[in-house]
Amino acid sequence: MVENLKKQIEILEADIAKLEENIRIKNAEKSTASAQIQARIFLENIFAPYMDGLCDIWGLSPEEGLRVLIKENASLDKIAKDNPKALAEFLSQPEIKVIAAVARPLGSMSDEWIEQKMSVLLEVMVKIRPSMANAIIETPEGMAWFYESLIGLRNMLFGVLKLSHVDLMGKPQINIETT
Repeated sequence: MVENLKKQIEILEADIAKLEENIRIKNAEKSTASAQIQARIFLENIFAPYMDGLCDIWGLSPEEGLRVLIKENASLDKIAKDNPKALAEFLSQPEIKVIAAVARPLGSMSDEWIEQKMSVLLEVMVKIRPSMANAIIETPEGMAWFYESLIGLRNMLFGVLKLSHVDLMGKPQINIETT
């Protein structure tokens, strides 16, 4: 009788362990799906339009612009610091305000957290903007630039960025050489 109860307890404990593992897996899947959705929103509504806008001004494709930015080590926050009027215009757009409000929890995420989530962003970018993802992945120092730019975008969106001076032209200031 006691042996039978012990065996039933062991079976129940094993079943509980299996259920806990299944719950952990389901939670991880939900978390990954949620992170991918957030990454897609961020990439489609913040990162890509920001890059598209910069590159339109320069007359470059986003891929060429990314390569120039990476080569010049000009992260997005560095450009924003040099172009406060353009940054203010970007941040005043209603859709950016909505996205920033929805993504407010991301404003308190650590640099380490952002570094860990870069892979999710790149996975999503490969799906929705493969040429931009390849420009980051294949360009030397591209991943370091991407990390710094993500930190900078977080800081820009959530008010951490300090503007140093005003660019009266409102254009991104960077030495662009295309060959």
